[in-house]
Amino acid sequence: MYTGLKKLENVTSREFTSIRGMNNRKKINKVWRFLLENGTKREIILEQYPNLEPNKSYIFAAYHSFDEDVISILSKIDRNAYVLNGSTDQLEHNPAMIALWLNGMIYVNRLDEENRDMSIFKMERVIHNGNSVMLFVGGGYNNTENKLIPPPFNGASILSHNTNSLVLPTISFNDFGSDKIYIKVGEPLPLFNYDIYEASDILRDEMATILYEMVSEHTEFIKRDELTNQMFQVIYDETMKKKGDLERIINLPKDPRVYWMEMRKMVYECQKWYNDVWHEELTEYEGHNVTSPTKMREYIDNININHNNVKILADVLVRREEDKYFDMENYMRNNIKLHKDFTRILKKS
Repeated sequence: MYTGLKKLENVTSREFTSIRGMNNRKKINKVWRFLLENGTKREIILEQYPNLEPNKSYIFAAYHSFDEDVISILSKIDRNAYVLNGSTDQLEHNPAMIALWLNGMIYVNRLDEENRDMSIFKMERVIHNGNSVMLFVGGGYNNTENKLIPPPFNGASILSHNTNSLVLPTISFNDFGSDKIYIKVGEPLPLFNYDIYEASDILRDEMATILYEMVSEHTEFIKRDELTNQMFQVIYDETMKKKGDLERIINLPKDPRVYWMEMRKMVYECQKWYNDVWHEELTEYEGHNVTSPTKMREYIDNININHNNVKILADVLVRREEDKYFDMENYMRNNIKLHKDFTRILKKS
């Protein structure tokens, strides 16, 4: 299916929306929010919302976390907000994008630097007209298993600097299997008072604090081993349901990170038109001047040893070889245990 919105991929900051279109979206916003709320599958509960100036433009900084996060937030904020959309595949094929266009949408090709710059100009135009903007600053779902909010992309901070607009940390939360959506919007942040990277750090901390409060209030804490077992059971059930490759599951190391990524991938694969938002280079920003452990290991493994550097690097290279050995040993140990667990589950079924 084609949505007819492909033309939005190449329009300028003046062509993507009209002044009349922006004004009409403000006028119909109350009705539109009512339709959105009644179009969700779950109950939406607004737990916190600041006292905002009626006709002022704001930047809503949100984070993707479940399938109805966009529609649920739009239904509860008290004004029209154009949504920054970075999924080309969905724009061209997903019928829901027509509804997003009706709400107000700004398309950005995240792989094209010129198009990314153009999206900033488009958001500035929306704000200068008196409408608001909503950005999902993570670029996609949180694919980490132990970070509440990974480092956000800097779009909200840049836009705040360029327009002197306040930024609202916005969190939507839906626990796995729950029929309730909880939403909290934090107090407006004057991120334009800080440099871009410090502003993004402040935003991340505010969002993480709000999310931690919601997780603490609306979920039960469990042990890591219990989480691993639950994730394996979900993967197993989904694979059996789809008559998938059970051999692939057997060979998964019993590691929370591996299981978490397998579950995250299932969330994407069960939905259509998500091909271009699964790739981590689009949905994971490591932060300013931050080198990940993975990149450090890759760098060490590619070092060419010679008589000039061998004395300096000897201890580092020995430790790296020890890490490789223990990683393989743990993999084999966990894999043997996983075979036993899988055999036990098969016998029960």
